[in-house]
Amino acid sequence: MKTTHSNRWLGHGCFQGLWALLLTWCVAMAPAQAAENVYVLGDSIAYGLSLDGLETKLKTRLGGEVRINYDGARSITTPGNQVKKSALESVDLDKDFIASAQVVVLVLGMNQIEPNFAESQAQLLQKLKAVAPKARYFWVDIASTIAPQAASWSARNKTIYDNAVPLGYSVVSRYKAIFGPEADPLNIKPGQNFPNSPTEEGYGGPGNLHGFYSELSQALIDSITQPVKSVVRCSRKGALNSYILGDSISYGLHLDGLEAKLEAQLGGSALISYDVGRSITFPGVTIKKSALDSVDLDSAAIAKAQVIVIVLGTNQSEVSFADAQVELMQRLRALAPKAQYFWVDIGATIASQAQGWSERNRTIYANAEPLGYTVISRYKAIFGSAANPLKIVPGANFPGWITEPGYGAPGNVHGMQEALARTLLQALPKPFGNTPAAGC
Repeated sequence: MKTTHSNRWLGHGCFQGLWALLLTWCVAMAPAQAAENVYVLGDSIAYGLSLDGLETKLKTRLGGEVRINYDGARSITTPGNQVKKSALESVDLDKDFIASAQVVVLVLGMNQIEPNFAESQAQLLQKLKAVAPKARYFWVDIASTIAPQAASWSARNKTIYDNAVPLGYSVVSRYKAIFGPEADPLNIKPGQNFPNSPTEEGYGGPGNLHGFYSELSQALIDSITQPVKSVVRCSRKGALNSYILGDSISYGLHLDGLEAKLEAQLGGSALISYDVGRSITFPGVTIKKSALDSVDLDSAAIAKAQVIVIVLGTNQSEVSFADAQVELMQRLRALAPKAQYFWVDIGATIASQAQGWSERNRTIYANAEPLGYTVISRYKAIFGSAANPLKIVPGANFPGWITEPGYGAPGNVHGMQEALARTLLQALPKPFGNTPAAGC
């Protein structure tokens, strides 16, 4: 039968209707984007965000729960004047909610009370990431312009930006949100008032601290809701996973970007577990875990590691260092019996502790064969191949360095991490091939 125009258009219309129905059904059946919970931890600026209704705005955009924990005048380490809790204390109080958060925002740094802001940052991030390791982290820079504090706020902003990659967060700029995209948060203009705002009274100089919360809210929403670029890490055949367990020296390696360097060289994943001031048996001051505790916490990563590096011994708090070494190696080998093990010797030179460190180095070298590890010398990396780590020179400053304050005697403990990282990478094994794995 010959098809008429009307029949053809009738058929086309039916097809269009069916297509529209199918499209509607497909859209209805498509999985909705997962809701995200957000945790904001801050000072009086975070209080301003709460007044601006940021909780409601984020709930509307992300569909999850939002909590803003603020305390006026608080710092990372010191309580404020409202809930009277430091940021570190608030992490303990809010740990259940933090564990459920996919996004964590930090609005801290304006109140300059921490003895060492960079170390406090590291302590806070490590504590948060122990609770919410898979969350996305954001840190808001400082925009305050009160003239007497502008230079130190600029210095803090430099720390915030410098630590973004090592500590694993993105910076959201309040300074640019207020003064425009060309403004430089590393060079805050002393006494500059916020646009169309008078000087804020009570701070001893011209400039402003508070206000412009809606602009910051929008900058945060834009950053948080920006599509996350998925990065597919394509491992090579024979790729090696690595695990580093240490104290503040391994924290220095972390700041030097050693994880990325290890992943580039070995082709597998890299994890550095550090705690400032810790020993094999005693916890440090950051995550408050001994090295033995961290073996339990990181057992899954250790079991997958082909390369394990130990950077312990500087903090002389074990009752018996040799016995503690044995216990640590036994526990590690129970998880990763086929891994290659390396131990970094002590390179610190503080005069009052040099003899004890020399003796510990003798133990490290003497136990290398019995316990099955290779020694990597930080001491030689710092002082040259002819230096003798079994006879640390008391009070010898690292080349080009001055005595490190706070230890009551000449010499150094920290620094020269680039030299140690370079020595580590040279000593570690190479993957068996550079060919990408199947499917990459």
